[in-house]
Amino acid sequence: MNSIQQNVFDWNPVFGVLINQENDDIQIDLMPYKKADFKEQRIEIRPQILFKKQLNYDVEAGWSWHKSWNLPEFDYIINDEQIQNLSQKGALFVQIFVAKALEKPQQYKNLGIKGESKKQIIDFQANFRCLKFTTTSYNNYHKKFHLIIVLFYSSVNGENMVLNSIISPEIFVDSRKYARFHNFSVLQNSFTELFHYQFFDSIIIKRETKNKTLKIIKIENSITGFINYFTASNIRNKIKHPIFLALRFSSLVKLFVDQQMFYSSNNIVTQIQNHLNNIVNKLENQKKIKILISINIEDYTIQKKAFELIQSLENTCYEIYTQKCYLPNNIREIEDLKQLYLQYQELFQQSQKQINQTSHIDFIKTQSILQLEDNVLQKVKIEQQPDTKNNQPLQTQNDINLHKIEFDNSIKKEEDQNNKQQQIQQNVYQQQQYVPFVNINQPQLHLDPYLIQSYQNQVPLVNQQFQNYYLNQFPYSNPYQNMWKYF
Repeated sequence: MNSIQQNVFDWNPVFGVLINQENDDIQIDLMPYKKADFKEQRIEIRPQILFKKQLNYDVEAGWSWHKSWNLPEFDYIINDEQIQNLSQKGALFVQIFVAKALEKPQQYKNLGIKGESKKQIIDFQANFRCLKFTTTSYNNYHKKFHLIIVLFYSSVNGENMVLNSIISPEIFVDSRKYARFHNFSVLQNSFTELFHYQFFDSIIIKRETKNKTLKIIKIENSITGFINYFTASNIRNKIKHPIFLALRFSSLVKLFVDQQMFYSSNNIVTQIQNHLNNIVNKLENQKKIKILISINIEDYTIQKKAFELIQSLENTCYEIYTQKCYLPNNIREIEDLKQLYLQYQELFQQSQKQINQTSHIDFIKTQSILQLEDNVLQKVKIEQQPDTKNNQPLQTQNDINLHKIEFDNSIKKEEDQNNKQQQIQQNVYQQQQYVPFVNINQPQLHLDPYLIQSYQNQVPLVNQQFQNYYLNQFPYSNPYQNMWKYF
């Protein structure tokens, strides 16, 4: 399918309205300002856009760019002599916008742009550089973007008027680190890798948020389900395998293969998978797999979305057609979908067994290597003899560690013995000190009940502790000396 015939980045006049980025209000009316003065002068502006570098281009998918890249530098040039008269009365400005087409005709949504997007016309030209996209096509339901350049005339009284508006071709803005046209093989896995067969009939949903309301949509076997699947932001790794498309969306997708492939083996799934792998590994060049996507619906909006998605599915592994009359003659349609399902299920299970066996063999090899290394190390330790110097064996690291441990243990024993001796001395010293009570007169005990209770509790202890000593008339005083207190 080749919808773009020539590699030319054409700019065309555009009419309609530009919708504000933050709300649904009209930001700019792209129709040139209709004023009597301009009608009399019959101003027809034909600006020229000169890019210093061309955007990425693919014959099948069209123009593309990457979000993180600066747009190529370009000049906006005007050659009309009548513009000179207007520039003397006011100022001319040119502004660039990034927009996407809405469902309503001649309506474009402003998506914003990074950089200095508005310049004044000086000497009939303006230069733009260091501009970037602010979003991606993936975040906008895979829609392609347009560059819209608007020429304004600002009069002395401050009134702004649109003199000219032009629009660029559609540009697909990539969201990954590598743009799809610079490293196309990065995205081929989704077209060729095996997937679980449960995805054929499992429930797949699309989550969509509109006006802060979450809406859950079930992916059905229809053109609407096809669009919902490939525009669902919650489905990151979308399956684009031809067998998946033929079975999951069988109402609109038909699978065709080369006649030689069809008759060469009873297991057509194995033939398909081998061919896809050969294409990726560059062992084959000719695409022997074709899919036909029939869009039989009268709704123009749905048709447009479907064709845009089909265009984004173009790849180097298989060919996509939208009309049966363009299919080649040397192909056969796979009509028995049940047999196709069973063969794919069998192939997937076999591949999983091979993966498990390979993993198990790798695990056994790893364990064997580790065990062999341990045995070798043990043997080396046993057979290794210590080096001698002057007929004296050198100490090994184990001997050094052993001596260190013995030395530490001896130090610990000495410290324990010292602590015990200090504890004994401390106990003796405490016995020789005062009894831990204040020296008070006997009458004071009768004044305080707490002291009386303490006295009664401590007298037996004092008498027991100092039973070999003479107790004076003050039991709470030191037994070795009398401390008299005068009042």
